[in-house]
Amino acid sequence: MFTYSLAGLQLKEAETGPVEVEENETTARSGLYQVLARFFNPPDEDHYDRARDGLWAKEMAHAATLLPFAFEVGEAPLPEEVDPAGWVAEHDRVFEAGGAVLQESRKATDADAMVTEVRREYDYFGLGLDGAALPPDHLSTECDFMQYLAFKEAATTSDRLRTSFRRAQRDFLDHHLVGWVPTLVAEADAKEPIGPLSWALGRLDEFVRADHAYLSTLLAG
Repeated sequence: MFTYSLAGLQLKEAETGPVEVEENETTARSGLYQVLARFFNPPDEDHYDRARDGLWAKEMAHAATLLPFAFEVGEAPLPEEVDPAGWVAEHDRVFEAGGAVLQESRKATDADAMVTEVRREYDYFGLGLDGAALPPDHLSTECDFMQYLAFKEAATTSDRLRTSFRRAQRDFLDHHLVGWVPTLVAEADAKEPIGPLSWALGRLDEFVRADHAYLSTLLAG
């Protein structure tokens, strides 16, 4: 069985409908967004331990088992010379020190309008940010949203609602992740990040592109 696990967003009201569903190709997509949302959270010692032990790649490989499209996970062991403090410092160097930032609005022409738009989409689907540690336009928060929409798609028995959730995912990718992630990845890669960060950035870029193409094909059919 599969259930979603939000890393930043939260439900405004008690969940109605199924809270877990049988694993299938749609929960696999939700699971990938779940892993990505957690990986791009600000790192702590547990985050480092999971990178050191290769657990991020193992979790992603497990989630990808039932994906309806090809997706290569690969492995990215942490270099032995990096300790927990070095892991946090590397994260800050790559994502904050001069370019590759993890907030979409930092690259938007009208940051306020962009954040307002994202908040409106979360609110429409009953999700909020009260007490959230991350801003609404953070990469982890946006992956959280995609995780939730994919889970709702998997959980519904209504063809109409299933199409609606698919369209919401496709549109959110169109308006946000597909346009923003390639720039983020290119800027981060230019700083030559260590193995796990480079690996995660590549998996993020490939998955967002593949998922967008998959949803676009489904909705065109």
